[in-house]
Amino acid sequence: MKLTATLLALVLLAILTVPAHAGHSTGNSTCIDDIVHWQNMIEKRTDAPLYEQSKEMQSKAIGAKVTGKTEECETLMEEALRMIRKTDGEYPTE
Repeated sequence: MKLTATLLALVLLAILTVPAHAGHSTGNSTCIDDIVHWQNMIEKRTDAPLYEQSKEMQSKAIGAKVTGKTEECETLMEEALRMIRKTDGEYPTE
């Protein structure tokens, strides 16, 4: 019983001390986090004026990632995200 309680306490302590990572980072030379962030946002932003252009830009970014051009992928993904990101409550229109 004491062993179970001790193990449970250790597991709980481990869970509580591990930092959470809710956001995504940029410029980390992988582009994967940007792609995941875009995938989480795109269907929530179908009303964005640049919605279709964002999808096209994401497609170009994936092509760059596949060919090993991760820096280009990150640049293209940032543009794809910008197209569907609201700034001060408004979407970009250009």
